[in-house]
Amino acid sequence: MTNEDIAKLYRVSYQKIIQLIKKYNLNPSKLRKVDTFIVYEHWIDGEVVYVGSGQWYRCRRYTNRRNSEHKQLMAEGKVTYKIVDEFREVGKARDYEVNLIKYYKQLGQAKFNKKVNYT
Repeated sequence: MTNEDIAKLYRVSYQKIIQLIKKYNLNPSKLRKVDTFIVYEHWIDGEVVYVGSGQWYRCRRYTNRRNSEHKQLMAEGKVTYKIVDEFREVGKARDYEVNLIKYYKQLGQAKFNKKVNYT
């Protein structure tokens, strides 16, 4: 995770993260929340095209995408991501992810997500 990712995660500017790291001699690894699970969205042109969950690096990784169009758009930098929430337990993150996918599918979005079980 980069300092820019940390800034997005904490919803502050990149410069603020650098300032705090230097001022308080912080270890950036401790800011990265490596023990939490996130739910994130991928956006293109104001529309959610994918909802996912996992550890912090998942939202930016494109090499493991199954959909070739999604993978290509990410490689070209055309996808922006937003971290929606974070959880201590993977199960809670997955439940939230499924609910978001259902919501966006009803709106005709999340086209890169597979159909989810509607339980």
